[in-house]
Amino acid sequence: MSHATQTWLVAGWEFRRYFKWKDQAIGLLFFVILGALGYVVSRVFASERGPIIVATLGVELATPADGRVQLVPAPADRATQGALLRDGDAHGILTRQPDGTFELLVEKGPRHLPELQSIVAEHVRRERLAASGLSEAELARILSPPVMEVRFTNPDRARTGKGEKVAAAVFQGLVLLAIFTSMAYLLTGITGEKQLRVTESITAIISPQAWIDGKILGICAYALATIGNMVVGGVLLAFVAKVAWGFSVPNAVVRPGVILVLIVYSVLGLLLWNAFFAAFASTIDDPNTSTRTSVMFLPMIPVAMTIAVLRDPDHVSSRVLTYFPLTSPSAMPARVILSNVDVVEIVVSIALLAGTIWFARRLAGRIFEIGMLMYGKEPTMREMLRWASSKSARH
Repeated sequence: MSHATQTWLVAGWEFRRYFKWKDQAIGLLFFVILGALGYVVSRVFASERGPIIVATLGVELATPADGRVQLVPAPADRATQGALLRDGDAHGILTRQPDGTFELLVEKGPRHLPELQSIVAEHVRRERLAASGLSEAELARILSPPVMEVRFTNPDRARTGKGEKVAAAVFQGLVLLAIFTSMAYLLTGITGEKQLRVTESITAIISPQAWIDGKILGICAYALATIGNMVVGGVLLAFVAKVAWGFSVPNAVVRPGVILVLIVYSVLGLLLWNAFFAAFASTIDDPNTSTRTSVMFLPMIPVAMTIAVLRDPDHVSSRVLTYFPLTSPSAMPARVILSNVDVVEIVVSIALLAGTIWFARRLAGRIFEIGMLMYGKEPTMREMLRWASSKSARH
């Protein structure tokens, strides 16, 4: 059999080994139920958040039309003020001192302080302008905020801001979840076969490189199917939320080009990490007793580094992360969602990532061929580098 035939044979076997339609259906059902419960609970809590009552003394402040802070007159007696705070009838007592300063009396940290400060600042500003002799019309003209409309050269690329950042963060979380799913199955599968000495017999028929390539592809397909199942559940929840509460998915996420980029980088990112963990799993006998289990947390580092992309997708550091193969699977999709990325940048990033994957699976095949035959002693880093530089992994 050719190398490609052997690879697809192993990949199909690995995929069917773990993929079960019944399990996927049950997982989708639980995901939809838990997601719906979480969304409903968040909506209920959001609707039950009551107003912030602030009693004022020595100043007459206007309650803003939009906002949670509501202003009511406060009693002059300190004892009565304390009773209002203790009973929860007021969240704060705002008093204007004779020198013009303000004092806020509270029982606990005032989460409403920024909004209240804005109301007080607006009131003081109006007082000072009125004292200057300006008419009401002039005062209203001075205080009215300017109108600013943000218009994109391409209306289809308009960004709403928060929605896109949430979508980018969700994508990074899904990629990380897929990587850890693949890692778990690769570790249990390869170490289990190593303990049973199954691979020794199989590699006599199928080359180690084809065997490891098939495992990488098969586990990658299974992880993508699992994450795709969650995406389907998320789409169903988004549709229900849209009908019930008017929820809308950011336009930048549903563009065909963005979806294509997300899929490509998801697949390539999984292939890269699967190659790494396949090589790692072949060097240990049991992940439960290995002293190198901290290696399993490595995928979190690149994802944590790409948080900078969420803050400023066009910064030079964000651009560098989109080219570096370990961070590009999460950094580039985030940039595509949050900003306008040139096609050339995407092509170069994909080329670098694909080249790294090809190099990584070759190293994984060489380490896998020798590592699967070693028992009892974990190889040192120098030994693994020597295996990786060998040319004994046959096709």
